[in-house]
Amino acid sequence: MKSIHIENQNSTILIGESYLNIQKYLPEKKCFLICDENIYAHYKSFVDDFDHIIIGCGEEIKTWSSVAKIVEKLLAGGADRNSYLLGMGGGLVCDVTGFVASVFMRGLDFGFISTSLLSQVDASVGGKNGINFGKLKNMIGVFNPPQFVICDPQLLRTLPEREIRSGFGEVIKHAFIKDKDLFEFLKENKDALLNLDAALMEDLIYRAVSIKTEVVNKDPFEKGERKKLNFGHTIGHAIENNSDLTHGEAVSVGMALATRLSEEMSGLSSDQSYEVISLLRMYKLPVDHEVPAETINNFLIKDKKKNRSSIDFILLNSIGEASIKAIPIEDLKSKVIRLCKDPKPIQ
Repeated sequence: MKSIHIENQNSTILIGESYLNIQKYLPEKKCFLICDENIYAHYKSFVDDFDHIIIGCGEEIKTWSSVAKIVEKLLAGGADRNSYLLGMGGGLVCDVTGFVASVFMRGLDFGFISTSLLSQVDASVGGKNGINFGKLKNMIGVFNPPQFVICDPQLLRTLPEREIRSGFGEVIKHAFIKDKDLFEFLKENKDALLNLDAALMEDLIYRAVSIKTEVVNKDPFEKGERKKLNFGHTIGHAIENNSDLTHGEAVSVGMALATRLSEEMSGLSSDQSYEVISLLRMYKLPVDHEVPAETINNFLIKDKKKNRSSIDFILLNSIGEASIKAIPIEDLKSKVIRLCKDPKPIQ
């Protein structure tokens, strides 16, 4: 097992630890476990050892009404300000658990058992918790890190192949913006990684979490450097909320579009653009998707990264180096619409 501590959030990520060792990390408090229906189906005997709350699956449960139902169940179960929450699941359960922990009786301590690759490398790291507002993803949220996150690679073996590939979308993002060596590692070990080789996956998760932790330690509240972690997400969120693509798939399309913009706006070479698109394709992730102009416009004007008439958009200078550029919304909209109408990225 390897551990990474996020200094300015007092949060520890435990990579390679077994979820069965959870009692080592829980305080002597009344603990409520929150998970979704899929997790309960796979790990029923484990979950049944706790006072537990089962929620539904899918983005539609990240709502005020779902939070209210959880609060009702906590109150019915005797929860108070000294209770503890334990989330078990992917990024969605992480968001909801963290949000409830932040607001219930002005805040409870909580921990998390991360069961998806997307959550282990991204969603559970850094303290962002939120719920959706209509189709606006994570529009209502807080910064509140879990005390610990257990990232047990063995839990990934219950995931469908599509969810594994979705998780790789976020891993690949870390390589694009921060680590050329990780980019090469992903190229060289593609088959073994997609087959969830235990040793390589533990190494991969550690490397990805290390990248995000370094960024969060420098910028815990996303005032500057942390914005680079949004590479591919501005357009990706618009696609995700208006298609049947998963988060990682939608972000992959967003990264491909941002890469093509990077050629025009930040000097990314055509050769490196080809390498970026090629790696996404190697992991069977989509690189194009037609998005209606109205959808793009609606999301850009409501994006959380909007600053008056501009958006802080993430571009690649080269593989492993990203930059933040304030782009006027109208300019960005016209560029993205043009690229979406041309569904042929770099061949």
